[in-house]
Amino acid sequence: MKILSKIVVVLFSAFVLFNFSNAALAADYTANTKQPVLTEALNRLEAMNNRKVLNVIQGQNTTGQPIKIMFRDLAALGYGTCEAVTAKSADGRLVILISSNYKTAPVEAIACLIAHESVHHENTKTYEEEVRAWTTEVQTWVAFTNANPSLKSSDSKLVKRLNYLSKLYVKDGNQMTSIASIIANQPAYASLKRS
Repeated sequence: MKILSKIVVVLFSAFVLFNFSNAALAADYTANTKQPVLTEALNRLEAMNNRKVLNVIQGQNTTGQPIKIMFRDLAALGYGTCEAVTAKSADGRLVILISSNYKTAPVEAIACLIAHESVHHENTKTYEEEVRAWTTEVQTWVAFTNANPSLKSSDSKLVKRLNYLSKLYVKDGNQMTSIASIIANQPAYASLKRS
């Protein structure tokens, strides 16, 4: 019995140390958000080693400051057809606003919106920037679903959109041909400059 209790103590100690070390290694995203769902989305990007997006979010962007991320009613702000938008706050900081309709979407899908919006720190307002943003979003979703195919089965409207876009991307041989055409034909993007 003593041996069994020693094994239990050793296993429990190892479990506690493992979880403590993982928590210690996780980045601090409090400068970006206070909302647990958004923090978890950032943690999922970190788990996928998406350093490019995370570096932009944490301050390696055109403002040099961390980007705030929050859920908002985008329709009330005049962006009812958008999943998310990047804007500048009164103090010159970038803010990513994600539609509050997606608060219950899988965190990986929310992470894809964050990845998309991270590209808009460039603020070139060009067609090419928009294509880069959609590319980042789709590639992030493909990486998540390759690691966990069950993500595709969610009934979330956001997941259905991401599944559709990733099917187009894969059908085009991991190219943005069909998606770029969708962007080019969207009225919301009609005024974008072309480089």
